[in-house]
Amino acid sequence: MENQRFEALSRICLNNWHYIKHRTLSFDDGINFFTGHSGSGKSTVIDAMQIVLYANTDGRGFFNKAAADDSDRSLIEYLRGMINIGEDNSFSYLRNQNFSSTIVLELRQTDTGASQCVGVVFDVETATNEIGRMFFWHKGPIPDHEYRKTDRAMSINEVKNWLMESFSREECYFGSHNERFRKQLYDIYLGGLDAEKFPLLFKRAIPFRMNIKLEDFVKEYICMEQDIHIEDMQQSVTEYGRLRHRIEDTCREIDSLKAICGQYETMAAAREEKEVCGYFAGKFDMLQDRRKIQESQDKIQALEADQEKAAQDVAAMETEIQKLTEKSEELLRKISSSGYEELKSQLKAVNELVEHLGSSQARWKQTAEKLAAWNEEGIASNSTLWDIEAFEKGVISEEALKRLQEDLLQMRKEVESQMQDARSQIREKSKELKKAQEEIAQLKAGNKAYPKELETVRNILQTQLFLKTGKSVEVEVLADLLEVRDDAWRNAIEGYLGNNKLLLTVEPKYAKAAMEIYKELDPKKYYRVAVLDTERVLADEQPVLKGALAEEVEAGRDYAQAYMNFQLGKVIKCDSVDELRSCRIGITKDCVLYHSYRIQHINPDLYTRFAYIGKKSMRQRVKLLEEFIRKLQEEMEPLQTMLKDGERVLGLEFLSQDLEVYLGWKKDKADYLEKQQEQKDLRERLEQLKSQNVAAWEEERASIVELCKRREKVLEQVKEQRNRSEWAGENEKRTLVNLEKTLTEKERNHVEQPEFDAEFQELLEQKQASGAVIRYDLQCGGYLRKQEKAEEEQEKEMQKLRELRNAYLRTYPHRNFSVEAESNEEYQKLLDDLACDRLEEYRKRAGEQAKAAVEHFKDDFMYKIRSAIKEALQRKDELNRIISHLDFGKDRYQFYIGKNKGSDGRFYDMFMDDALQIKPSDLDIGLDNQLNLFTMEHESQYGPLINELIDIFIPPDHATPEELETAKRNMEKYADYRTYLSFDMQQLIQNEDEVLKIRLSKMIRKNSGGEGQNPLYVALLASFAQAYKIDLKPGLRRNPTIRLVVLDEAFSKMDAEKVASCIKLIRGLGFQALISATNDKIQNYLETVDKIFVFANPNKKAISIQEFEKKEFNQLKQDISGDEDGEEV
Repeated sequence: MENQRFEALSRICLNNWHYIKHRTLSFDDGINFFTGHSGSGKSTVIDAMQIVLYANTDGRGFFNKAAADDSDRSLIEYLRGMINIGEDNSFSYLRNQNFSSTIVLELRQTDTGASQCVGVVFDVETATNEIGRMFFWHKGPIPDHEYRKTDRAMSINEVKNWLMESFSREECYFGSHNERFRKQLYDIYLGGLDAEKFPLLFKRAIPFRMNIKLEDFVKEYICMEQDIHIEDMQQSVTEYGRLRHRIEDTCREIDSLKAICGQYETMAAAREEKEVCGYFAGKFDMLQDRRKIQESQDKIQALEADQEKAAQDVAAMETEIQKLTEKSEELLRKISSSGYEELKSQLKAVNELVEHLGSSQARWKQTAEKLAAWNEEGIASNSTLWDIEAFEKGVISEEALKRLQEDLLQMRKEVESQMQDARSQIREKSKELKKAQEEIAQLKAGNKAYPKELETVRNILQTQLFLKTGKSVEVEVLADLLEVRDDAWRNAIEGYLGNNKLLLTVEPKYAKAAMEIYKELDPKKYYRVAVLDTERVLADEQPVLKGALAEEVEAGRDYAQAYMNFQLGKVIKCDSVDELRSCRIGITKDCVLYHSYRIQHINPDLYTRFAYIGKKSMRQRVKLLEEFIRKLQEEMEPLQTMLKDGERVLGLEFLSQDLEVYLGWKKDKADYLEKQQEQKDLRERLEQLKSQNVAAWEEERASIVELCKRREKVLEQVKEQRNRSEWAGENEKRTLVNLEKTLTEKERNHVEQPEFDAEFQELLEQKQASGAVIRYDLQCGGYLRKQEKAEEEQEKEMQKLRELRNAYLRTYPHRNFSVEAESNEEYQKLLDDLACDRLEEYRKRAGEQAKAAVEHFKDDFMYKIRSAIKEALQRKDELNRIISHLDFGKDRYQFYIGKNKGSDGRFYDMFMDDALQIKPSDLDIGLDNQLNLFTMEHESQYGPLINELIDIFIPPDHATPEELETAKRNMEKYADYRTYLSFDMQQLIQNEDEVLKIRLSKMIRKNSGGEGQNPLYVALLASFAQAYKIDLKPGLRRNPTIRLVVLDEAFSKMDAEKVASCIKLIRGLGFQALISATNDKIQNYLETVDKIFVFANPNKKAISIQEFEKKEFNQLKQDISGDEDGEEV
């Protein structure tokens, strides 16, 4: 097998490829070994080979896959030579002027030595990174010029011209279309390789890793995927599925329509009941109206008789009243002639006047009594009191009355003004009192009762500093950090510092942040609050003069002491004016300040009410505040008394009415006695007249008048009764008109229904036969209630009908039917149509399509799957035959391909059963059999499985994208013949009597070392042997193919002995190998390989490659053993 002829890779020529400017490498026909550190350039040469062998310049899926790093190079990066510079991964290129690149593989037949070259040339436009390409082939070896013009690579046109000049059309080929070149490459140049399986196997083998499961390896590398075209079968099955679904849908639609029609009948029965009850109610209602009309007519006749009698009674009474009136008038004339009536009228007028004058006199007396209260107040002038006295006596003049009214009004205004001032003072003092009480409460609780705005800013700073720094920063008031050494100077310190003692402070490192926060606060609210720059005041030197007030202050923080030195370090303590004048700034214990050539007392509030420094300041402030509160309460007492007195005065009489009112009372008071006398005289004259005959006339006339009144009252009652009767009559006539009109309207609107009339007449006769009066109104009401109940029942059933119709239309939205229609005609018509014609049509079409589906399923799917499985089994047998003769130490292996052990294996026997013959012409096309295609006796055991598969290939209707994607994956899965198979390898162990077969899939999981890699390499190399058509048996002479196997880190976990065994196997199969590994593994290969290539790339810009032949290995061993620092060879 080693002597079989093949196309050996003899040389590779690279121009401007990655970090290689120009290099041609020569390969041995046997085992070639690439070594070097990671990143030294081994994968650069391997990727160049792959571009030509796959006729693919894209590089996706294979560029740099053999490298140890995980970088992902592109073609332009290889061509231009991308260089990483800087830690930020910025990069540049080696080639920044337009250039051309060349990759050429030289292939040589091992028996004849004849050579041919396949390659690709690129033209690169560096400004745009546009790449032109041309694949080419020619007979003969790589030319001496190695596709270069002096110091540069040939361009596409130059290579094309050289080919045309140097070779005939039969001896060369060039073109930019990779598909055409790939076809010729595999069919002719490489000796006739499978254009799909070879590149897939070659590509997978280079970065081959041992972390793949053995069964997956056999599946992916040995039994590669086959494209089984199932489109026609799927279309036929889908069409049948659609027809089958259509039949099922039609049946379901018929069931839905039957439910709708049945519900419609129920609703229609309730509707008819409602209509019957409504008809009967209308009949009884009209009978009731006719009865009402008769009763109304009778009532009108009775009322007209009552009206006639009442008219006669009114005429008789009016005659009697007329006679009594005439007699009364006769007596009145006799009385009038005596003068009695005139005196009586005068007395009535005088009585009314006397009553009025008496009221005015009472008001005057009441007002005089109220005015007397002014005498008790002591605030009225003597003139006012004299006028009040004159008012009481009723002798006050108009001028004096006006003056009194003005004086009283003026006194009222003065009192109101005094009360307003008192209220204002009380409000202010109450505020001060409340504030002082709150301060005392805080002081007694241990707080210094600082101003609210100060506390607010303090809280804001604490919160914002925490958010800004993430730390809890303490914000303190300067006064809390200070203590006074000598109390004698306490007031002077408190007074001089003033509001400066209320500065807010933080540690110096937070001072700037605190001031930035303060700067953003509302100036209108917080202008009285200030923040101390503790950082600056501590950093600057603060000198203190001898005898300065700063000596009397002790601070708890260094920055607080620095600020005290700044404020008080130049203020000299003094006892006299002379001492004050002797210094620039001086102060005495009693708070006299000398500053800027002037002397001044400090505001006492600053060292009394607003004393904050030290603990003693709190006791002092409590004492001062208590005294302040007591003083405020004393000041408020007279003001409260003033308010009470003022309220009383404002309640006195102050003659608020107009002056004319009081003058009128005075005049009425004077007339009162005169009118009383006139009243007395009139009464005496009337008594004298009564003693004559006038009294008898009066008595008689009074009796007549009384009788006349009684008769008039009776007359009114009779007239009222007559009017009521007339009104009732008119009203009844209107009622009669309305009843007749209503009845007429009802009769006009009433639609006679003969089918109901007979039933109604029978009902009426039954009720009349009982002899009792029929209550038409009760009958009408009863049937109206029945109608209402029937209407509710109809609506209930109609709602059910709507729900059924809605559900139906949601399922069948193309049916443009009404949900609310009273008629069910369109639903019934469709039901009749579907149940008869259309369902039979679908059944017939489904029967025909069922036969077609079976034929397509048999031809396009089942036979193809069976053929693919048989091909896989044949491939297994071929591979087992190949590896059975291989020497791999004491180990022997064979492939196992058989029925899937999982659930998908249930389909295997169906595909592989030779007895399974599907005859669509024998298929019963009945509906039941259409839904189960395979019911013949000899297919009965596979029918359910076939139906299951058919359903998989029927795309779901109205599916979501996710459901469609799942269905697609299932179709792809079950269209892959490998789904039905299990894959493994077996180790053969020869005992005395038998050969034991051990399944390796589980054993390899436990053995991840070199022992576990053996069967995988056996399987891989067997796959290459099959791909390269290596046949151990003598047979027909075939065109030689390449036998190149490229393996990266091929035997990383094997020791030298196992490496030797693997390489021996490679040699035994007649492969030309290119094995790549890092230089720490080189000792394992020196005894077994034929040529070594040592790669180096020390500056990451230029790849150097040293070639060592077998005879030079001893020198290489010495170089390796002398390399103590582990540098590259």
